[in-house]
Amino acid sequence: MKLQLRPLGSAALCLILMSCGEAKDDFDLLRGALQPDAPRFHPRANALASARPIPPRLEVGFPSRDLSGVMLLETEREGVQSWLTADGATITLEQGFLTSAKGFGSGLAASDVRQSADLILARQSGKVERLHSFLNGNDQIELRAYKCEVEPLGTESIFVLGRHIATHKLEERCHGVADSFTNTYWVGKKEAVLVQSSQWTGSFLGNLFMKAVPDEI
Repeated sequence: MKLQLRPLGSAALCLILMSCGEAKDDFDLLRGALQPDAPRFHPRANALASARPIPPRLEVGFPSRDLSGVMLLETEREGVQSWLTADGATITLEQGFLTSAKGFGSGLAASDVRQSADLILARQSGKVERLHSFLNGNDQIELRAYKCEVEPLGTESIFVLGRHIATHKLEERCHGVADSFTNTYWVGKKEAVLVQSSQWTGSFLGNLFMKAVPDEI
């Protein structure tokens, strides 16, 4: 499996590319395409690439920058998952909702997603509030509050883990003093879990698209 990427121009955005066979070879191919003179990938990523069976994988992409790849699950504790890129950048997910994106430029340091998760997993419309924190260029935390409105968009069948899944599609539109964004979620029709999403990481990279990768790839 080979994935064509276009360089983003940031050394912190080398996403993991894995296959069930030559994982390290594919990893080196991706690294060389983005950063020909960069050192080998992060030791934590090296350990994950060598693990058998290969850990769960997440298909990810930043549509605003035409960059995509695969991340590996590094840890999972009490429902919070940490996913790793080639150079050690991470995202954390709680019930599939993005709570941080660290190592991606001016990314999301933390997010309180509890109100959003409760409403969206119930597949209901309504209004919620979010509080995000960002690490700025001076290594200071900036807090931003958002008022959001969740709206169901109907049902949609999507292809995940090798099969079609019936989902409810919902949109979350959030507005703050400094910026605004829109998240999109696909919640399982039979089981109230997040199976695919597009979630905002910050103004630098915009939305991150995420869905699970089939084991056979």
